[in-house]
Order: sequence, then structure tokens, then C-alpha cells
Amino acid sequence: MPTFYETTIGVFIRQLNILSKLLSHGAAHATSTSNPSTEESLISARLIADMETLAFQIYRVSDNAKNFAVTVSGVPNIVYEDKEKSFEELKERVAKTIRFLEGIKEDDINKSENEEVTIKTGSGPITWPAKTYAFNWAIPNVFFHLVTAYDILRAQGVQIGKQQYLGRA
Repeated sequence: MPTFYETTIGVFIRQLNILSKLLSHGAAHATSTSNPSTEESLISARLIADMETLAFQIYRVSDNAKNFAVTVSGVPNIVYEDKEKSFEELKERVAKTIRFLEGIKEDDINKSENEEVTIKTGSGPITWPAKTYAFNWAIPNVFFHLVTAYDILRAQGVQIGKQQYLGRA
């Protein structure tokens, strides 16, 4: 049976590595002369007008993974400013988040899975067991923003598919 750490931090690190590869595909697409996309147009692209940009999706994948680790393990938070504007900067943010997560002690996550945690949301604070926070909030949010980033890149013509999303290519 996987540990709480493996089903959270382990999953987040894997998904962040996949996200980095997706961003590499986006960067290559932006420099290709066979399409009209630029780095700026891809990073500011949205699926639809009332959804946020590709850059925003990267910020939220990063923050949701990092904030889970902070909330459950109790390590001090490192605030990222959401100012990355290039594929290189976005990839560095992802790499920085991976390094942060790799520094989290497995015991600090595992011992807290049934502890109560409180998160702040736009509609007010929510308190629940860490395991519920993981499975009802953190993991779904990481995957929502990851798949939205993937979908934005695909909609802009970046040559990625399900195999890249699954980390198999």
C-alpha cells in the first residue's frame, strides 16, 4: 500500500516533471518557423476568454503542490511571485517547486495524514483531515491546472498528445 507521502508528494513531483516536458514542447513550438505562435502568445493563451492563461495554470500547479506540502508538513512557505513570463522562467519555477518538494521529509507527511489542517480559500477557511485535503482539494487542483495547461498548448497547435500528458513520451 503506498504511503501518504507517495500518493501526494510523489505524485506531485512526477506531474511537475511531466509539466516541465510539456513546457519544453511549447518552447520548441514557439521557436518553430512553421507556425504563427510566439512565446508570448503561447504563454498568454487561454482556452476561452473567462479562463486564465497558460502562465496562470503553471503558477497554480506549482502553488497547489507546494502549499499542500507546507500545510501538512509544517515547513515554512516560500512565496513565488507569479511573475514568470517566458518558457525558461516557467520551467525554472517548476524545477524550483520540485526541489522544494524533494526537501520535504517523508515522515513529516506520513505522520500528519489524519491531523486536522486549515486552508484559506476565497470563500473562507476550510478545516479537514490532511488526507481529505489531499484527495478532495490538493490533488484535484494540481491535475485540473495541469490538464488545462496541456489543453492550452494543444489548442495552440503544440504537437503533444496523451502519451506526453501521461509522461510516457
